[in-house]
Amino acid sequence: MLRNSLIIFFCVLLFACTHAPKNTDLRVENQHSNAEVSNDKGQQIAKLAQTMLGSPYKYGGNTPNGFDCSGLVFYTHGKLGIHTPRTSLKQFKTAKIITSKQLRSGDLVFFKLNKYNVSHVGIYIGQGRFIHAPKSGKRVSVNYLHDEFWQAKIRKCRSVILS
Repeated sequence: MLRNSLIIFFCVLLFACTHAPKNTDLRVENQHSNAEVSNDKGQQIAKLAQTMLGSPYKYGGNTPNGFDCSGLVFYTHGKLGIHTPRTSLKQFKTAKIITSKQLRSGDLVFFKLNKYNVSHVGIYIGQGRFIHAPKSGKRVSVNYLHDEFWQAKIRKCRSVILS
């Protein structure tokens, strides 16, 4: 158990210390089937979110100078022309319900961290990982859905990507 925890810790550390290139031109250039366009848009969301790794947490923040969890989603989606509400609860209510088996890059994962049913949101980036703005004093980072803490807190998976 300790060995697995150390491996996961070093993988997260390694991933968090690398940067995705800051690519501001994330448009889909070619015509694809609807499923491919959806997947491309999800990949674009995931790539853009990864460029925000290390940005500081700021309650109410929705810029690279500081994000809260829903602000990161709002900013990332807005940069790609996807209208998304500003709060995690409204994001939860407007996104399409999917199962965890249907999760694709760019989909949203919602968590219950306090007394409210939904109080936190992250952007799924594939391979069981999501990006989020955790809390005050922390920075935008990557975590694994299968980590014991997050697994116990996950509520729903939702998608804003048109299929």
